[in-house]
Formats: sequence, structure tokens, C-alpha cells
Amino acid sequence: MARFIGLKPFPALPVIEFETAGGLMDLHNMADLGDLIISPQRSTLTIRFVHYGKLRGSDAESHAVELEFGEIRDLKMELPADYEPRAAETLEDIAHREVSGQSYFDIDMGDVKCTLAAETLTLRVSDVDCPKDGHPS
Repeated sequence: MARFIGLKPFPALPVIEFETAGGLMDLHNMADLGDLIISPQRSTLTIRFVHYGKLRGSDAESHAVELEFGEIRDLKMELPADYEPRAAETLEDIAHREVSGQSYFDIDMGDVKCTLAAETLTLRVSDVDCPKDGHPS
């Protein structure tokens, strides 16, 4: 089973809210999708978001949030033939399932869908204000 770092493991149901030490983090209603980064050398898939709203213990109005899937295998991505980038501006949900002792994640970002096996899932939050383009200032 995958190790969850910075968030609690979640059930085998699609989720949009992740339980962290700072409380629930809604990456569907309170965040915009920024970047999707595949790093073959590091064997990671990183999804970057801009999370809007205050988090406990922070004065920033928005935060850079990353979900990093580590030690990935079996990555499959789907884009429709008529792919429109604006149709992938939000996280629809992530489901976690175990198959023969391996953790698989199904990630739905609208027009972009991914399935992968991963050894780790890490949630990172940067306590900096982020403009609409999703990159910290």
C-alpha cells in the first residue's frame, strides 16, 4: 500500500477533500488546476494547484498546493480528440484502490484522466500568495 505524506489515507471512493494536519483541503471547489508534471528521472507525477481561501495558521489568501505521486508505474493518460485545456481546470476526483498489494490511483481532471500505480502520495502546501496563473509570486 502507498505511503501518504502530508495527508491521511482515503477510502476506495472518489474524493475531492483531503484530510491534512491543518484540516480538510478541498481541491475541487476551492482550487484551480495549474500544472501536470511528469518526471521520468524522478519517477513522479506532480499536479499543481492554486488553493483559494485561508488555511489554519496562514494569512495568505491563496496557496500553491502540490500532489506528488512517487515511484510511479503503469501511467496511462487519456485526452479526448477534441481536447480543450479549459475543460481541465479543476480536479473532479481521485480514487485510490489496492490491487495485489499495489496502490493504484484514478485521477479525473475533466478532459484529462490518469491511472497509475504509486508507492507514495505527498501533499505539499506553500504558504505564499499565488496569482491566477498558478505560479507563486
